[in-house]
Amino acid sequence: MGKGRQGLRGRIPEQLCAVLLLAAITAAVYYNSLHNEFLFDDLETIVEAQGRGGSGQQLTQLFNLLRGNPAYRPIRSASYAFDYALSGLDPWGYHLSNIAYHTLSATVVFLIARTLFNQTGLALFAAILFAVHPVQTEAVTYLSGRRDVLSGLFVLLGFYTFLRYRQTGRARYAAAMLLLYPLAFFSKESGIILPLLCFSYDVISRIRVKGPGVGLPPVREIWAGARSAVREARLLYLPLMVLAGGLALYVLFLVRGTRVRTFHGGSLFFTGLTMARVFLHYITLLIFPLTLNADYSYNAFPVTTSWTDPNALVAVLILVALGVGLLSMLKSRPLAAFGGIWFFVALLPVSQIIPHHEMVAEHFLYVPSVGFFLMASALARPLTDRPRFATALYATGLVTLLLLSLRTVWRNGDWRDDLTLWSKTVQAAPQAARARNNLGAAYLRRGELTRAEEELNAAVRIKPDFAIARGNLGKAYLDRNDPERAERELQAALRLKADEVIPRLWLGAALVRLQRLPEAEQQFRAALGNPPYAAYAYNNLGVLFAKNGRLAEAESAFQEALRRMPELAEARQNLARLQRLQGSRGLMVEPVSGAGP
Repeated sequence: MGKGRQGLRGRIPEQLCAVLLLAAITAAVYYNSLHNEFLFDDLETIVEAQGRGGSGQQLTQLFNLLRGNPAYRPIRSASYAFDYALSGLDPWGYHLSNIAYHTLSATVVFLIARTLFNQTGLALFAAILFAVHPVQTEAVTYLSGRRDVLSGLFVLLGFYTFLRYRQTGRARYAAAMLLLYPLAFFSKESGIILPLLCFSYDVISRIRVKGPGVGLPPVREIWAGARSAVREARLLYLPLMVLAGGLALYVLFLVRGTRVRTFHGGSLFFTGLTMARVFLHYITLLIFPLTLNADYSYNAFPVTTSWTDPNALVAVLILVALGVGLLSMLKSRPLAAFGGIWFFVALLPVSQIIPHHEMVAEHFLYVPSVGFFLMASALARPLTDRPRFATALYATGLVTLLLLSLRTVWRNGDWRDDLTLWSKTVQAAPQAARARNNLGAAYLRRGELTRAEEELNAAVRIKPDFAIARGNLGKAYLDRNDPERAERELQAALRLKADEVIPRLWLGAALVRLQRLPEAEQQFRAALGNPPYAAYAYNNLGVLFAKNGRLAEAESAFQEALRRMPELAEARQNLARLQRLQGSRGLMVEPVSGAGP
């Protein structure tokens, strides 16, 4: 017993040094992201949400879920509220938190790998690989990627506590896992996968090798391992099954905001072929992450629509070969097999089993990549015991980590602001309609109308039914003082998506310039029913009333706009001008700033 304690004391400094080194490397690699701006979804999930009350809006978010809005993620929302208390709406505080959460995730990866491999150096390599790999930037550097980082952190903590429970049999570890599971899920729904990761490990660790450790294990050995796992931990798996079932029902019946009604490619078969290509693309990114892309939407990653698609068939063959290889390693190298199985199991929530609007995304790899890196480390493990190969292996590992770190630092710069990000994205995926639209919107906000129109027209050519792009194109024409063309594009946008509020506000402004004031008033009034944009609609109505000499109504509209959004400078300025002026000659209706997509 005393000797064991001495050994434990001897190992603690080594592991502590490893963790400190891991934290320092992670911080150094992501340091240049601290001054990046809010981007894309950040404006809604952070800037607007905190402006409307942050964590105080949790109940509203829950009710919105019942109306078909995206899923309720209270853990992520609470983390943003903490950042708001730290730095307000200065992005550095949010970036600092993302780096801190990612560092904690990498630390847990180290603990998991240390437990599995019983070797500090190899575990540290796997953890650093996870920490510095460029594919993680979409989750870490992009602030809205907080959902993946937090969910991943709780999944990893849950799996580590499971390992400790299996090692010690102590109920406190099982209880901790049961608490961590809903935290992972309510950070992001992909956290539902935690029990399957635990069960996969349990089964693989119980496969009994009989005879040579090569070839495929018989089905009866796998089945025996599964029965043994459930029998030995039934008090853990029973509540896990109940929890998982409840969360699955939540996803199936409540989370509707991001679903699509049909399978990609028109059928489950073509979706499967497409996902085979997606999985192969993910593996390629993990091996060779040179070209990274923030937008795989239409038509950056074309959907397979024919069973003769050679790329899909090749992907299927490669994945089948990889699957056979993993099964054959169950007997010879079970830890490597477990890492590979982790990779595929962790991708199940984003495999389009339930059709989802986002088919491919690099942030989907945050948790699956852990399995890939565990597999790579496990495959390298035998070479570390051979001095002749170990030196070359360590040198190769160091060079690999250095190159990956430099690529991550470089990639962080791509996320600096909207213009930089979407310029890089269009270079990587020129057929991505959404990236073209977002780049056009970035130019539009900067007043570079010619470039904005070029990108927005390109987005519409790629995807003629892209309502948001048509709305932004209408705004560009409005800024050019071409209300006729603006009206055409904005009407087209509303025909494609009638519930969009921002194009309706812009359309009202265009109608004012065309002297069609009753129609403009109708558009502004139609926008009043959408709470986030009602303040802008009241402001524009107030300007319209003042222009028509309806001064009492104008004052009331401006006051209502300020009641709903006290920080709306346009309404405050218009109210002050109204109180100073006797008439309405100084007031004009213009598109409201800050209401653009």
